[in-house]
Amino acid sequence: MNKKHIVLAALLSVTSLVASAAEAPKLSLHRNNIKVWTYQTENNPVFQYKAETTFDVPLERAVAVVLDVERTPQWVPYVAKAQLLSRDEKKGEFTLYMLLDFPFPLKDRDVVIKGKMIKNADGSITIKNSTVKNNYPEQPDVIRLTQYTGDWTFQRLANNRVKVMTSGYADPAGSIPLSFVNMFVQQQPYQMLIKMKKEIYNPLYAQPHLPDLLK
Repeated sequence: MNKKHIVLAALLSVTSLVASAAEAPKLSLHRNNIKVWTYQTENNPVFQYKAETTFDVPLERAVAVVLDVERTPQWVPYVAKAQLLSRDEKKGEFTLYMLLDFPFPLKDRDVVIKGKMIKNADGSITIKNSTVKNNYPEQPDVIRLTQYTGDWTFQRLANNRVKVMTSGYADPAGSIPLSFVNMFVQQQPYQMLIKMKKEIYNPLYAQPHLPDLLK
């Protein structure tokens, strides 16, 4: 089984069959303290996912991993490049560029994302990501994605324990064989959280620095 095929299917939660009605989230995978649900909505035929797990680290350390954009390729499967284009810590906003490595013969994809950091009333932290129009140069033979959302929520369970939840979907554009999609759509968030579990103990995040609005 080609791992790139799994990521191709799941990283972007690719379109499969148009659902005639909204589907309730289905628990597709529960392993290694990670749960992944997949579902479709009535107004969006693109497969969507949500996933959750817990880490035995402070909330701030988990958030710092996700906000460290340049290291995203180290733990998000098959992200070839991630570049921070702008960040306004006072407003809690940032813009980033990602290049996604798709297996031959499919074309690679890229996306420009607008992010928003939020400190919620209950002390949890949410990061909301979605596509944004941007003049970042388009590359030959790379398809620019225009429909994507991907959110993170971090909930403190104890001083050294955090619940991490992530959800998202994307329209991958172009023609994607359905054989890459249905069976493996839950694998990307699972693999991502498995890799995050290792990244989170990187000494880089021993003393995490977060924007003031998240403190």
